[in-house]
Amino acid sequence: MPLISVLQKLAFARDLAQIRQIVCSAARELTGADGTTFVLREADQCYYADEDAIAPLWKGMRFPLETCISGWVMRHRTAAVVPDIYADARIPAEAYRPTFVKSLVMVPIRSREPIGAIGNYWASPHEATDKEVRMLQALADAAALALENVRVYGELEQRVRERTRELEAAREAAQQALERAERAHRAKSRFLATASHDLRQPLQSLSLLNGSLRRMVRDPNVLEALAQQELAIGAASRLVNTLLDISKLESGAVRPQITDFALAELLEELRQEFAGLAQAKGLQFNVEPCDARLRSDPTLLGQILRNLLANAIKYTRQGYVALRCAARPGGLGLQVLDTGIGIPADHLAHIFDEFYQVTGPQSRSREGFGLGLSIVERLVKLLDLKLEVSSEPGRGSEFTLALPVSGPAAQAASAPAAAPDAAVQQGRTYGHRILLVEDDEGVREATRLLLESVGCQVLAAASSAEALEQADAHGAPDLLISDYHLDCAQTGLDVISALRRRFGRPLKAILVSGDTSPAIKALVPDRHLRLAAKPVETEQLLQLMSELAASE
Repeated sequence: MPLISVLQKLAFARDLAQIRQIVCSAARELTGADGTTFVLREADQCYYADEDAIAPLWKGMRFPLETCISGWVMRHRTAAVVPDIYADARIPAEAYRPTFVKSLVMVPIRSREPIGAIGNYWASPHEATDKEVRMLQALADAAALALENVRVYGELEQRVRERTRELEAAREAAQQALERAERAHRAKSRFLATASHDLRQPLQSLSLLNGSLRRMVRDPNVLEALAQQELAIGAASRLVNTLLDISKLESGAVRPQITDFALAELLEELRQEFAGLAQAKGLQFNVEPCDARLRSDPTLLGQILRNLLANAIKYTRQGYVALRCAARPGGLGLQVLDTGIGIPADHLAHIFDEFYQVTGPQSRSREGFGLGLSIVERLVKLLDLKLEVSSEPGRGSEFTLALPVSGPAAQAASAPAAAPDAAVQQGRTYGHRILLVEDDEGVREATRLLLESVGCQVLAAASSAEALEQADAHGAPDLLISDYHLDCAQTGLDVISALRRRFGRPLKAILVSGDTSPAIKALVPDRHLRLAAKPVETEQLLQLMSELAASE
């Protein structure tokens, strides 16, 4: 058995029993000995942990360091060659008489602070040669390194187990917190829905009673009181309806029904609905015609526009309110404009908060509850749209809602990317072996764990040189994922180029970067290369991998 082969086996040994078996078998075979013992130091004793011999020796037994040759070797940190055990004062001859041993050689495991010893024995007189001693010592040195590896490996495994337990505990705590939050959220939504629903009945009764009384009395003072009461009932009804709308949105009860529809019909409905309200305030109200077809939920879109128009009319004292269409790249913009009180710049970030109102010098009383725009924001998110706001105090506001027009191209552009279901996820192909190049250890480990979780074999490297070493050792990977900026002024492009030259083919690769400089943006990926901006979402990365794996 060649010594190099033994050393390789020891390098991959993962427990003490495996190391003992390898060492005992190799020590005997390499020197032609009749027996070998593997001794470990335990405080002030020698523990004969293992043996491989033609007859039993002392396996499992313990002796004081001062009474045996293995103890002498460990205490003196040097080898002992004994051609005749009965002629050497260091040998307790009586302990050897029941055995076959006539000669021996003993070497320490680790020359500095030895942790054990390896002994070879012969049944006939034999003086170990310098070559045999060197070979046995090399084996002992390798055993020392293997034992240290086992210790470190064991500590790492323990740390991994502890960290896994910590992560699992944190995951469970987070899950419990999430469940508590969801329960509280559902309870809140149920409370709002129930309260809003139950309040409708008495409000309806109050409204009917108010209408009856207005027809039954003639006293101007009473009629004025009933008129004020009607305003209060109307305000309360609007608040209840608004709270109910919010509760439905919060609880997820509202689901968009996406369809193609003619915008003109919705615009005409809105014109008829708000013309009278605007006229009552002396405002011009203009709804520009538009023959576009949209792809959205017409009911929820109508609710958004109704809230925006109601707000515009509410806060406009003079001038006009308008609803018009404007062409935008890839779609259409619906604009609600007014010449109202406007919104100061420092208020723009808060106008979608619940119960938040912007009041101007002309405002003398509350004309709402600050919930309309909160509902608008929720509906905009629900429909996956974009709402832009611009305003100038004293001159008015402009709300622009970006919408996708219907048609194959627009539908493809506007449809939100759906998360793949379990069947699609399981069917994805990412490539079997991935070479990951990332100089940040935390990012590298996180990416490795993700890739391994979807069944990939990951070869991790921190630099271009390590990447080439991995490739030389394991062959060309199916896919390369590399950070752009690496240490020593290297880039991911350098790694990709080097590996492509090494294997003589266009290796598939994903280049990841948090750099937003023009140089990165100017990179034009070839058909075997994809670019991804940090932070990369999991689904985005897996989608890129899947695309590359499926490409020719």
